[in-house]
Amino acid sequence: MTIEDHDFIMSQIKGFARGIGVLLEVSSLRELLKLEFSVEEDLSDREIESIIYTARVEDYINKRILTQDELEKMLGLPPERVDDLMTTTEKASEEELELLKKLIEDEHHWIEPYED
Repeated sequence: MTIEDHDFIMSQIKGFARGIGVLLEVSSLRELLKLEFSVEEDLSDREIESIIYTARVEDYINKRILTQDELEKMLGLPPERVDDLMTTTEKASEEELELLKKLIEDEHHWIEPYED
């Protein structure tokens, strides 16, 4: 697989995860992504988790539950790196993925109920 093919697949998966991924548990979404995109051999579970968690955080930002500045502070990452994670197909490092997981999984500690 070429770099361009990989980037295209990653962007498609990230778009899919943004749409339906916010409604599903991570394990369910991982299985759905594997079925929908046949990614089992091309992407590791860590890469899939990176996509899922960045998509969920991006959803929080889009719903104005969380600002990018707040995200930068919560993760302790520089603005450029947070921007890369949210706007490109770049995957999170092991440490960044753990920070994203903790943020999402501990959301009940910092998030207020969102009402439309």
